[in-house]
Amino acid sequence: MKRALLAIPALLALGCASAPNIQTNRDASVPLPAHPTWAWGARDTVSHYETDPAAQNPILHQRVVSALQKALAKKGWQQVASPADANVIVTYHIGVKRTVAMESTTMGAAVYGGYGGYGWGYYGAPTYVTTTTTPVGYTTGALLVYVRDKTSGAVAWSGLYTKDVTDPMQSTDEGVQTGVNDLLRDLK
Repeated sequence: MKRALLAIPALLALGCASAPNIQTNRDASVPLPAHPTWAWGARDTVSHYETDPAAQNPILHQRVVSALQKALAKKGWQQVASPADANVIVTYHIGVKRTVAMESTTMGAAVYGGYGGYGWGYYGAPTYVTTTTTPVGYTTGALLVYVRDKTSGAVAWSGLYTKDVTDPMQSTDEGVQTGVNDLLRDLK
């Protein structure tokens, strides 16, 4: 579980240019009731991706909590106040991964002079080529959700929503709800 957090960050945000990547896993050996009662569980690990200021945004966390509650209620899951009264425990993680890639652009131009292009031989006029390398920043975010059996603590279902984001500090209620609904689509 910790490896998943270290390998892929966790953030959900709108203002994104690319399509999301959604990965889910269901362990059939860990039973889920037809109409579970659920409660929030304590976050068990913290990845360095979660310490990014965008991932610490309290408004984003409020939106994710609200979206998860609405999506689970739509599935017929009943939220209870105490984990002692629940048969499944839900946790989530939010984080941001920022990377810089070097991108190169090559431009060429023919150099003509003197004889109007005549006499340059088989390959033609000499050319001038320049390459410019520029750093380009990328921000990837995701939301990671775990559903655990309360009795055993085993993960019954996990879902990871990742997406390239242009501004991880910008999100809307509708955008977060859409992302959470897409992520939980296969949760049964």
